[in-house]
Amino acid sequence: MKVEEIIKTVTEEIANMISTKTVIGEHITLEGKTIIPVTKVSFGFGSGGGEGKGKSGDEGFGAGGGGGGAIEPIAFLVVSREEVKVYSVKEKGIISQLVEVIPEIMERCKCSEEEGKKEEESG
Repeated sequence: MKVEEIIKTVTEEIANMISTKTVIGEHITLEGKTIIPVTKVSFGFGSGGGEGKGKSGDEGFGAGGGGGGAIEPIAFLVVSREEVKVYSVKEKGIISQLVEVIPEIMERCKCSEEEGKKEEESG
């Protein structure tokens, strides 16, 4: 395998790993609010090779390649009919921000369940 082929193979594999689903994650919908994770994708790769003749006249070729990547959560979008909020993971206090949103969503879930039960009982 020549150096060009190694570089092509490595870059194709990296391209296969990166998609919109990697950066904008799978959403979660709870009681009218959609939570969408947003990530930062970083990657790097390198390859090299060489060929030559030994003292005995034998020809040889050697090559190698490798790559690596990282996916880091950076924010969450919380979308409702009324508004869109962005909660940054890097900002100080993200936990307190999420703690504010999650109980509200859970409370709405409970209210919807209770309303559904009341309708079933009266219907």
